[in-house]
Amino acid sequence: MKFQKGSIRRSLHYSILDGLFTAMMMGVSDFYLIPYCLALGATSAQIGVLATAPMLVATILQIRSASLTQSLGSRMQLIRPVVLLHTLSWIPILAVPFVMKGDWKPYAPWAMLAAMTVFAATGAFAIPAWQSLMSDYIPTRRRGVYFGWRNRLQGFLTVLVSVTAGLVLHAFGKGSLKGFTLIFAFAMMCRFYAWICLSRMVEPFRRASHDEYFGFVDFLRGLRTSRLARFVVFAAMITFSANLSGALLAPFLLRDLAFDYATFMMLVSAASLSGFLFQWYWGASADVDGNVRTIKRAAWGIALTPLLWMVSRNPVWLVFVQLFAGCVWGGFALLMVNFTLEASSPERKIRSLSYLNVMNSFSAFAGATIGGLLIQKLPKLFGYSYLTLFLLSCFLRIAIMLFVSPKIRDVRVPARS
Repeated sequence: MKFQKGSIRRSLHYSILDGLFTAMMMGVSDFYLIPYCLALGATSAQIGVLATAPMLVATILQIRSASLTQSLGSRMQLIRPVVLLHTLSWIPILAVPFVMKGDWKPYAPWAMLAAMTVFAATGAFAIPAWQSLMSDYIPTRRRGVYFGWRNRLQGFLTVLVSVTAGLVLHAFGKGSLKGFTLIFAFAMMCRFYAWICLSRMVEPFRRASHDEYFGFVDFLRGLRTSRLARFVVFAAMITFSANLSGALLAPFLLRDLAFDYATFMMLVSAASLSGFLFQWYWGASADVDGNVRTIKRAAWGIALTPLLWMVSRNPVWLVFVQLFAGCVWGGFALLMVNFTLEASSPERKIRSLSYLNVMNSFSAFAGATIGGLLIQKLPKLFGYSYLTLFLLSCFLRIAIMLFVSPKIRDVRVPARS
């Protein structure tokens, strides 16, 4: 038992180091892959697909993650090789501008779609197994505080790297791809060190061969009786409505508003920083008030965020808007996973997380695709069709909060009820 406790403690330390290196990679991948696609000549319609299709494919494949983990009999036996493949998947992303030259250059966005799909698939495939493993390490009533602290720590590092990467791109200028090559090579190195840390973690708990199988259709059949299924549908609807406009934010900032990389970096980093800064609040609040009550507060903030964009397009004002948006989205993302973990039995955690991710990714893809088609036909509001799309997204979010969110119920009695 002493060996097990020591192994758990060391594994938690390595998981924190893994999280820090991964956060450094995400400071590049989360913010600059889409600007990279824009620099390669992608259109707004293509951006909608590029921003969401890779994750949709990844989460469909992710359903097989639970079955493969069960066959292997261990979550770590899945996590280690998949994360190594994720590290190597940076190579085709770096290679696109060198391969797609001359007559092939117009096809560069589609080459990026293939490369980003491989990147997303290898990045997502091990997530349910990792989340299940971490839920075994951390007691239920401490998860909100722990993951809030962990995510806040990662967030600071993500923002630091994203700011540095933005300044590197700004130094090279919008017409150069050399800055992207430099920051992507750095991101690949960070993911490699994260893989080394993950490889040193152990799995002293329940073996994954004990996981219980239930199909996606079985999951959907529980809509009338399952609180988890109803919650997942609610989260997917919020994701769909947000991605009507959210997937096209980068083209709006870089093309329509003609912001440089430094201003773009400032805006996206403000949202990221705020999200991680306030996750301690959302986590602690959920531990006391329950996940559902807290996530509804965050979701109402998400619903009303587009109205703030109607006030002004001044970068100073938009920084404050992004700080607010990051705060509410950070809470929503954290508590969405926490609720799924609480609502699932230990044997169903991996599949439940996979189905949550599938529903969200499909909703994001559908929303972004429809948004990319609509923006070409919508009338302009304050001079921009994007703002019309943003307002349409806002009305849909409010409708979901009014008519769908009241049906969501928590799975445990809150400490303060």
